[in-house]
Amino acid sequence: MLAKLFTAIIAENITRLVEKEQPLPENHYGGRPGRMTTDMVHVLVDKIKSTWRKGRMVSVLFLDVEGAFPNAVTDRLLHNLRKCRIPEVYTKVIWLILEGRRTRLRFDDFISDPIWIDNGIGQGDPLSMVLYILYNADLLDIALNPEEESLGFVDNAMIMAEGKNTKETLNIITDFMERDDSSFSWSTAHNSKFEIDKLALVHFSKRNTNELNPGPAAPALRLKERLIKTVSSYKYLGIHLDSKLNWSIQMQKAISKATAWILLFQRLTRPSLGMSPKHM
Repeated sequence: MLAKLFTAIIAENITRLVEKEQPLPENHYGGRPGRMTTDMVHVLVDKIKSTWRKGRMVSVLFLDVEGAFPNAVTDRLLHNLRKCRIPEVYTKVIWLILEGRRTRLRFDDFISDPIWIDNGIGQGDPLSMVLYILYNADLLDIALNPEEESLGFVDNAMIMAEGKNTKETLNIITDFMERDDSSFSWSTAHNSKFEIDKLALVHFSKRNTNELNPGPAAPALRLKERLIKTVSSYKYLGIHLDSKLNWSIQMQKAISKATAWILLFQRLTRPSLGMSPKHM
């Protein structure tokens, strides 16, 4: 308990310094005071609808980092802390916390020998959230022109591209991911591999597919010589975002979940064995 209290105090002090000095990009929403999941979704929806009003469309690539917290490299984290002007006394304490750690694996009657942990930020620790948003802040600073942008909520990041059709937006996303100092460069430098099979692409547009793709076939996004799946709806931060932003899938899921709970409540109020209306 004393260790958690100690790290909670450090986390609060670092968070206060970060918000005061503002070394984090404005498009980073997770793990920061005064910012919530709904803020992130409102910003995304506002940017998409603002683009629609210009008669253009938005393609969004949702990124997925494999083992985000466990794969964080300690030396790179310390480098980012110094770059963000975190006082050396805090940097040294964080180094002491992350160095020389060991763990054991236990299941059934088996307990492994101690295993040294070289990398990683401990999830669940009060420090973990602020350390990771400092660790991946560079990923959200890659955008170079007005047609491209990134948004992040802790380890959930996305790339947005604006264009008149899918061919334009896919070219922008491909360049964002593969050019020098790109997302893949960040991924390699930070030991944060993107799970290509879990990446998802959504084309947000008021127009139909034929208007967006006048050619014989719709263009496809390929990264690392692998095809990225294109979906009409994606669940992001617990909210289903559909390509037309009419929220039909989100509404269906909410109704389905509410119905399931109501049926459970009905079972609790059965006349023979159920609870009384007073207790319900």
